[in-house]
Amino acid sequence: MTGQAVPIGTGAPAASLLADRVAVFLLGAALNFNVLTSTFGLPFQRLSDLLPFLLIPWLGLRRAVIAEALRQAAPLAGILVLIAASLVLKAHKQAGDVYLTLVLLLYVVQAFILLVMFRDRRVEDAFCIGLLAGLLASLAVLLLAASGLQLERFGLAVPTDGLDEELKLFVQDKQGGLWASGNETGHVFALGGAAALVLSLRYRLKAIYLAYFAALLASFPFTNNRAGLFMPLLFLGLLMRRNLKAPAVLAVFGVLGLLLVAWAVTGEIPLPGTLSQAIERRFAEDRNVTGNFDERFLSGVTALQLVVEYPFGVGEVARREELQALTGLVTPHNGFVSLALQSGIAVALLLLSGLGRILLAPAAFGPFLTYSALFLIPSLMFEELSVNQYFLFFMGFILASLALPPDRAASATGQRP
Repeated sequence: MTGQAVPIGTGAPAASLLADRVAVFLLGAALNFNVLTSTFGLPFQRLSDLLPFLLIPWLGLRRAVIAEALRQAAPLAGILVLIAASLVLKAHKQAGDVYLTLVLLLYVVQAFILLVMFRDRRVEDAFCIGLLAGLLASLAVLLLAASGLQLERFGLAVPTDGLDEELKLFVQDKQGGLWASGNETGHVFALGGAAALVLSLRYRLKAIYLAYFAALLASFPFTNNRAGLFMPLLFLGLLMRRNLKAPAVLAVFGVLGLLLVAWAVTGEIPLPGTLSQAIERRFAEDRNVTGNFDERFLSGVTALQLVVEYPFGVGEVARREELQALTGLVTPHNGFVSLALQSGIAVALLLLSGLGRILLAPAAFGPFLTYSALFLIPSLMFEELSVNQYFLFFMGFILASLALPPDRAASATGQRP
């Protein structure tokens, strides 16, 4: 880029900009603090599914948004048509399948609007701050649920009624708070690192990312999700590499060494009970690594066979039934494969092409989209998250970016941090 983009808020009334920032802040917070509104008899599974009906008509009427939508009408319409086509072409269509497809469709439209509004960095900042605020609130819910409080009636926990006993034990071992289980929660918190990284680098405040990482670690004893630690830990190392001094590194290794010695001598890790139990279960006592790998390989290969058999998608409910009949498992443990089964190969390829396009030209697409892509990919590789609303929304950002040429995407999100 040769120059800075002109914020869309330039010349706009201060009250209007403030209202926009408040709106996107609340949207970001709602994505992470995603209350189950279906608990209250509403026709929306989660709070984030309701918000497009309120925010698209309001934010979408901005002059800059309308102008951009008209300029990019063909690619935007093509993306929406491909997603909508799965409603007609997929092999099986049940209520849940239709709902998830419509949610993704609305999220893409909403994401396109936000990418245009993010030309004003203050609006993008408000969204990132909202994501982190919602993450902290979601962590509070997780801690309350772990203490034994029954939060289902408030829409703050997923009901376990009707689940078989084995699945109930799994959910209790990997607690999810607002989400179904720790397998979801760990990755939701991991993706929150994109917002923390944007704000930390933009304002040169490493404390923001450190506070986020501390919150992520606080969730680990309850989610037991190792994969959700990988990308946040990698960026923590990159962010703090210049602050690492030999004495500090030696001190950390010394503490770890003492913990290992204590564990070898006593058989127990001298840490707070819940944390030590989580570390033992997920690292020291996990003897099912080979079995877990075999299950993932079997379910993944079988799911790919189903993708070939049903190129336009088989539907969320039906593919679980077919996969269970073939392998005894209900998940491919891969979000990309799961999306192909849910919405067809074309939509999955769209997502992959969007991710590749961003990562091949990160400077052209800016920090928000780049970090979102980087945090999104490993989570989708390790877990089925194509039905998680938080991940559906970030998939919407990647898909919507395909409707913007790199120079336009850069002007929307590419300000220097």
